Amino acid sequence: MSDEFDDTVDALPGAPGAPGAPAAADRGRAARLIARLYGSANLTLRTRFVACLIRPLSPLGLAAIGAGAFTILLSRRGAGGISVAVADVAQFSKEQIAELARFVEQVSPDALAQVAAMVADNPVGVGTFTASVAVLLALELRGAATARGRRGRGQAAGA
Repeated sequence: MSDEFDDTVDALPGAPGAPGAPAAADRGRAARLIARLYGSANLTLRTRFVACLIRPLSPLGLAAIGAGAFTILLSRRGAGGISVAVADVAQFSKEQIAELARFVEQVSPDALAQVAAMVADNPVGVGTFTASVAVLLALELRGAATARGRRGRGQAAGA
């Protein structure tokens, strides 16, 4: 049985397969780059990555990511927010960090840019590979911000 709304969803701007929608390969590229940075960073830098990524999230959002893997950080909540311990960060896989980064990209894309800047500001503990991944991440985020700006101008002109 067909529903009259089936075609409407496909016609929405930004819907998968719609004109101007990002290709499947483009979505999540920044998250994969964050996961690679995380995998090649030392524990201190990993701790700072996770702290930066979880900053814009609510406790419920944090619990919903990675099958609840990040709920361990909720027990560390203090007056200054959520704190991240080095021992906790050692438990997270690259896949969980990629999922976290995908979620954070939707909530606060600026947090991903802060992670890229963190690598650029702290070259200690990162190698050439990590530095090149950080450059790719910065380029990806710049492209995504430009695309968001174009969409915003296009929607304002159409209104």
